[in-house]
Amino acid sequence: MIRVLIVDEDTEQARSLSRVFAKARPDVTILTARTAGAATRLMCEKSVDLLLAGLQSSERDALELISWVHEHSPDTEVFTMADAGALDPRDKRLNGAAANHFERPLDEHAVVARLCDALNQSVRGHLDNVSLASLLQLLEMERKSCTLGVTCGGRQGWLVVSKGVLIGAITDELQGEAAAIAIVAWPGASIAISRRPVDAGIEIQSSLGFILIEAMRMVDEAARQRGNKEGSGSGWPLPRRTWRPTTNPKVGATFESARPPGELGLPSGASGLAVVETSTGNVLRAASREDCPISELARLASQLLLQEAATLRMCGDAEGVEELVLSTTSRCDVIRPLSQTEFALLVFAPEETNLVIARLELDHFIAVEQASRANT
Repeated sequence: MIRVLIVDEDTEQARSLSRVFAKARPDVTILTARTAGAATRLMCEKSVDLLLAGLQSSERDALELISWVHEHSPDTEVFTMADAGALDPRDKRLNGAAANHFERPLDEHAVVARLCDALNQSVRGHLDNVSLASLLQLLEMERKSCTLGVTCGGRQGWLVVSKGVLIGAITDELQGEAAAIAIVAWPGASIAISRRPVDAGIEIQSSLGFILIEAMRMVDEAARQRGNKEGSGSGWPLPRRTWRPTTNPKVGATFESARPPGELGLPSGASGLAVVETSTGNVLRAASREDCPISELARLASQLLLQEAATLRMCGDAEGVEELVLSTTSRCDVIRPLSQTEFALLVFAPEETNLVIARLELDHFIAVEQASRANT
């Protein structure tokens, strides 16, 4: 149950806001209190997701309430409201609430819309042994805002996500992009999802995709170093399946090629990777395991891609197909156009990797492929 607490000496204002909120979000329980003392007693009995505190004649009590919430209920998002000029944003007792402030007289519908948006964006919970990369991509897709507290062994770090964008990261030793890459590379991490704001220092400018790719590079390199130092006693980082294209095919893989294979290799965990002619389904370059019928899959993928493109043209969609994903319990095929005449086909087993990581590495392969073509 989602609960919103409105604390205001002006009971008529509180009732009016409650009515507007109830119409906008009937699934939310609205609680009201006139004083900070009543509010803290209520919050000791019931969890509150969002607090809207009025700063009026009892400003000191309201600021002390905000400090109390920050200490005892850090997952509660805090908003304030006061007369124009009544709030000093430098007051440390606000604990970041100055960024969530409304000036009176209130536009009640605008206030409720912003509070509803905050509730929609925020998430919280606790996860163990999940893919941090997958979680970050989900938050990006859903445009969620939260702070991720990540622990691995004796290490602890924080990732700050605002409307789906990774904007900050911090560990005991690092900040910004370097911290984000290091945290994502931690294996088997435990993740606490909170609304509590964290000052992460340096703002991250790079995209999430770049952060995830660099983290996987770090894991790959550490795993290779660990393999070269067997018996060193280091248990971290753990080996991880990756999708890094290589100049050499894996053991058990076969090549069929209409031109030199170049940098194309079979990524670890994949059954097949191919560059295919769209109109015919002919394989131009491929790396595959012996048990993967890559030529047959390529022809089927070509037919599906052509059919989907024709359907989109009939519907007036001029942009065309960006990606097709075919999934069964034992295999997943990702089809991604490279140009008007060719597409990339990636085949993998769901138990060996996941679609999020496969898409990231397919992005990387296509970028390398296009860069190679641009240089020839």
